[in-house]
Amino acid sequence: MLKLVFFILLTALAGNVAAQSYGTNHDNQSWNTVRITHPIDEQWSVSLQNEARYTENMTNMDEYIIKLYAHYKFSDKFGLSFGYKHINRPSDFNETDPWAELVFPRRAGKWHLSHQVRFESRFSSDLPGILPRIRYLLAYSRQLGDTSWYVAGFGAVRFNLDEKGTGPVSGFEQTRVNVGLGYHIGGFTRLEVGYLYRFERSREAANLSDNVLHVNLFFTTKRKPKRPLPNDHFQ
Repeated sequence: MLKLVFFILLTALAGNVAAQSYGTNHDNQSWNTVRITHPIDEQWSVSLQNEARYTENMTNMDEYIIKLYAHYKFSDKFGLSFGYKHINRPSDFNETDPWAELVFPRRAGKWHLSHQVRFESRFSSDLPGILPRIRYLLAYSRQLGDTSWYVAGFGAVRFNLDEKGTGPVSGFEQTRVNVGLGYHIGGFTRLEVGYLYRFERSREAANLSDNVLHVNLFFTTKRKPKRPLPNDHFQ
């Protein structure tokens, strides 16, 4: 648990240090996700996720994101996810990202943790070639007593692995920290509402420093217990 706290504080500190060094553009945003998951058997599952992101103090729909992906559970301690993400930006360039992710679920007392390492091959409509990016994410969740409530969140860092001289910066690009509260609505639906902080470096403009209202509505076609699993609730 101490490692979890340390990682979350470290990602928040990294964002603050970078924000002070480069100058920032601050914004209040709303990210709203709806996802449906279909467990095929005890190992395979497929998911479809839609997300709308509102910027400029939650008044402008800046991005609409569609994700389609599959997850294979090798064991209780290792899984593999792979999928496709398309980002539509009405007033800017669009992006398509095939990706693959290694998932390492763990337990720490009553906490459910998940180390997730993702490799993305990003294709942007305004740049030639592939923009490779790697993301490390540590997700956590814990049921609150014998109730339908739970806490959940994550800390994440993203690094670009190529330098094209334009577009996304090379090296460290972004950090995110999220903390939220979830509720099981029956055995097929969950609602999570939380706060997310994002810092993102920019090459040709002010860096981004965003406070986000993060709302997630999750559906499954197979009834699940109250216990939320990190590799199940975040992608």
